[in-house]
Amino acid sequence: MRFISHLLIGIILLVIFYFLVHPEISILIPSAIALLIGSVLPDIDHPFSKVRQAFRLFAFLILFVLSSIFFSITPVQQIFQDQCTVYDCERYAFLVQLIVAAIVSFILVMIIDFFIPFHRGPLHGVAAAVGYAFLCGILAMNYSSSYFIIAVAGLMGYLIHIIPDVLFKE
Repeated sequence: MRFISHLLIGIILLVIFYFLVHPEISILIPSAIALLIGSVLPDIDHPFSKVRQAFRLFAFLILFVLSSIFFSITPVQQIFQDQCTVYDCERYAFLVQLIVAAIVSFILVMIIDFFIPFHRGPLHGVAAAVGYAFLCGILAMNYSSSYFIIAVAGLMGYLIHIIPDVLFKE
């Protein structure tokens, strides 16, 4: 199934969830986020999915920021600045640091991408759905006393992705 199909099924399930549970807005918003993310998240294991592309971009941006910070506070910066003999050398040193940070980030994203399992593998199973629900519950514990409802919404979203994939295999 396509991304939009999974998302539409997730939205329909969200409406049903709302009418069954009648959660307050403070519970509805994180529940909706957990359910909708869960309805598309299993396709992170498909190499060309929108979720995988968004993951790659998000991971690259986080790693780029972290490696830029790392290269600006470590002796690497001093190595660049020690080589400066011309005017505007600090600007060039900063540019080199950004280029190195981008290359390191790209390599790390490719390594992470390599370890994501094959499509419809372990991430398309009940164990992954329970793990996602557990993660939703853990993250919601600090946010709401109704973390169980948020975890159930995440579980429902993840399962609503897996069930149609099993029924309508391409």
